Amino acid sequence: MQLKSYSFFFFLLISLFCYYKAPKKYQWVLLLAANIVFYAFTGFANFFFIILTAAVTFAGAAFVSRMNEKLKAKKSLLSKEDFKIEKARNKTHKRFVLAGVLFVNVGVLAYLKYWNTIFAFIDSRVSADLSFLYFSGNRSLLLPLGISFYTFQAVAYFMDIYNSKYQAEKNFLRYFMFISFFPQLIMGPINRYDKLGSQLKTGHSFDFENIKKGILLLLFGAMKKYCIADMLYERISAILDHDYTNIPGCLIALGILAYAIYQYADFSGGIDMVMGVAKMFGLDMQQNFRQPYFSTTLGDFWRRWHISLGLWMKDYVFFPFALTRAMQNLGKWCSKHLGNHLARTLPAGIANIIVFLLVGIWHGPELHFVFWGLFNGLVIAFSDMLKPLFEKINGQLHVNAKSFGWRVWQILRTFFIVNIGGYFDRIVDVPKSFLYLKRTFTDFYNPLVFEQAYLKDIFGSFSDVESQLVLIAVGCIIVFVTSVIKERGTDLYAAIQKKNIAVRWAAYYVPLLLVILSLSFSPGNPVFMYAQY
Repeated sequence: MQLKSYSFFFFLLISLFCYYKAPKKYQWVLLLAANIVFYAFTGFANFFFIILTAAVTFAGAAFVSRMNEKLKAKKSLLSKEDFKIEKARNKTHKRFVLAGVLFVNVGVLAYLKYWNTIFAFIDSRVSADLSFLYFSGNRSLLLPLGISFYTFQAVAYFMDIYNSKYQAEKNFLRYFMFISFFPQLIMGPINRYDKLGSQLKTGHSFDFENIKKGILLLLFGAMKKYCIADMLYERISAILDHDYTNIPGCLIALGILAYAIYQYADFSGGIDMVMGVAKMFGLDMQQNFRQPYFSTTLGDFWRRWHISLGLWMKDYVFFPFALTRAMQNLGKWCSKHLGNHLARTLPAGIANIIVFLLVGIWHGPELHFVFWGLFNGLVIAFSDMLKPLFEKINGQLHVNAKSFGWRVWQILRTFFIVNIGGYFDRIVDVPKSFLYLKRTFTDFYNPLVFEQAYLKDIFGSFSDVESQLVLIAVGCIIVFVTSVIKERGTDLYAAIQKKNIAVRWAAYYVPLLLVILSLSFSPGNPVFMYAQY
């Protein structure tokens, strides 16, 4: 059920009608039913995996919660020494549960994401005569919709109960409603139970402001997706997916730049659309973007891009790893021999490298994602460790770190670094990534670029290209202007509502018109980029 399909449109209308017509105390039941209907369209076989994830994390969290309550009750009954022993025993039992929950959930996710790659590797190593020994039949597996997002949500819920952050949910169906909330299944964001779960429990009265805001978000996201991302999709593929021995660096750089725009428009556009749908139900999901291309450092970029994944990695990977005994001992050794700055940044840098390596592997098992993850982790780690040196150089050059010009330079520098990573993210062949990166700097210009025959060989027919470029440009200008306004701290929706009726109507009809025009020029790519992760 695609977001731009008629079936989704009617499904959403019926769901909203039933949701607001139902008594508040039963609204969650209607939403649960809508989730089940939506997921049924992806295939009934996929229910096994989402129910398995929900059941294991719910049962594990309930068991750990009971252990926490029993330990708390025993505190006043036991001596200090006996309580210490009981606490250690309790911690050991909880760790067994933790290991079991993580094994099942991470194991299922890894199995489904990397099954095809594993057998492709075996096929390349094992002769056809012996292949019957390890498998027979069709070895392909399709990822269930949203498995990464609902698995991460479920694991986060369990870990929060494990760490006594809040009380465990006692009703499995209410918990399953949170795990299976249909807008987030498409591409996230990775919501937290203490934020979204509490909203799902509460009934909501019909509020036309929520409908208006939801529609505006939906239209604005659709404009990003269909007017910008889908228009760029084939152009980027024409440049980067074919083997051109004489392709100049300027054209490669153009492809990578277009990919940066495409990636943001596709992902953030999809997030806007699903957040708009959630808003129509009176629900606010986790923010996932905050003007990432206005970032001043790579670390700042990753605090603004896919925010929910970054927070998940920080809470459940970065801090647990950085606080291990080995990392603490490394920090103490650095403090004694290398100084306090490295004592703080070296363990954190290693943790960042681990985090981004895992993020790269999460994107896919292909080698280019590993390089992409290591690139980001290493740049952030070394920039933190070398920060005093950079500050010293800036001081000697009398750089005004608070000036507008310096901020613009930081934004451009960060955007450049992000796009260097794009070579490994988008170009799937690692040797080709390095070759194209080298050619960008050593063979930037070639007169062939301006020859029509050469461009036709890459892009094909020029029919409608000019019109498509105009639509892309208009869409990008709108996104840039709105991003500048939001970067200044302005609530864009509230600002629009204060304007006259012409501006308010334009805010809805201009994105709608651009979407209609874009769909008439190109069928687009109905799949959202991050839906495959």
